[in-house]
Amino acid sequence: MVIVKAKRWNIVVFGETLVYRDYLPLLGKKIVVGLTAGAAIYRSMDLIRMLRRMGAEVRVVMTRESTKLIGTELVKWAAGSQPYVETTGWVEHVELAKWCDTTVIAPATLKTMVKIANGYTDELLPLLATVSLGYGKRVIVVPAMNIGLYRSPQYVNTADKLEKQGVVVIPPLIEEDKAKYPPLEDLAYCIEVITSRGVDLKGRRFLITSGATREYIDPVRVITNPSSGLMGRLLALESACRGGVVDYIRGFVTVKTPYLVREYIGLTNSELANWIERLTDQYLYDAVILAAAPVDFTVLSKSSRKIESRATETLTITLKPGIKVAKYVSKKNKPLVKVIFAAETTDNYEELVEKARVKIIDYEASFCIAHRLSSEAGFTSEYLDACYVDLSDSVCYGKVRKEFIARMIIDRISTMLSRNFAH
Repeated sequence: MVIVKAKRWNIVVFGETLVYRDYLPLLGKKIVVGLTAGAAIYRSMDLIRMLRRMGAEVRVVMTRESTKLIGTELVKWAAGSQPYVETTGWVEHVELAKWCDTTVIAPATLKTMVKIANGYTDELLPLLATVSLGYGKRVIVVPAMNIGLYRSPQYVNTADKLEKQGVVVIPPLIEEDKAKYPPLEDLAYCIEVITSRGVDLKGRRFLITSGATREYIDPVRVITNPSSGLMGRLLALESACRGGVVDYIRGFVTVKTPYLVREYIGLTNSELANWIERLTDQYLYDAVILAAAPVDFTVLSKSSRKIESRATETLTITLKPGIKVAKYVSKKNKPLVKVIFAAETTDNYEELVEKARVKIIDYEASFCIAHRLSSEAGFTSEYLDACYVDLSDSVCYGKVRKEFIARMIIDRISTMLSRNFAH
């Protein structure tokens, strides 16, 4: 993962300026995007642009049928280079397979998936995918098709066969009884994760919490905090893209829930705690990551009616400590790894680490991500001023992007799980 601190940088391709992000996790990576004749092919123009904005160098291979749905000039605009369609004496399939880190076929029709699964290399794209597997390169397919076709035994058998051959199948978004092209942000994130880490967590089960809770003063007023839920979303995406099965409990958030997870909603401390208790009693999780920001206090006596602001010049509210949701993780189904977060306003990292260790002991956690709140890092920011802390070690990173923290956490969990027996 590469963190680039410069604000923006641009490049001009064919007279058009492409604005790159300030976060470039695919910098230095080479990706081939394969296009097949699916109705969702137009979405891949945005995917290609997004991958390039994330730092990747992209080349495109099209099936012959796909050129009937979208023109090569548009693809050339999106990719910054001429797409490949036919094989010639230059053995493009070998050149591209050696050149790329990952081949992503999006959208992937069942016809192309069947060809790859069975070695039917009658045109460039299935030939490239086959050779790429032979070179040990990553191959990803992103099916998008009619729901009947997606549920057919032919699709199920083909997808299973591809996965046994080492192909990663990123599932479609099932919505409106259709197998749709995935949300672009989620898909691009998964492509980066798989390119960088593979699917090392396949079959592992995660419970991740996210966002803020609210405690009511009266029916219209609340105590809460400004957590956006971004940290929890990134952790859920990182885990799911690497093959994990993710249950995701969210409070109030300003970010979208990843489409790959199973979502539960806990808007108050009690609701959040109840879901944690219920799910950890029901399932034996490999890892529980408590990234939500439940409020620390609740009202001693909630008003059943709206408090009239005109009735008094001042209002005194008595608060009491709220429940500690981290203590609701099941004792009988104790996860292999339990991660907590601690948001503090300390003057130095030494104090931050000390407070984190107290919480690790209190909540029986494996480790804690402790972070200092400021105007530049914390709940509403894309950054955390964070430390990794366990009972014997600590690493303070300073102000880093939340994507970096998510990757670090899941990397550590992956290492810890690999050293333990599987559930």
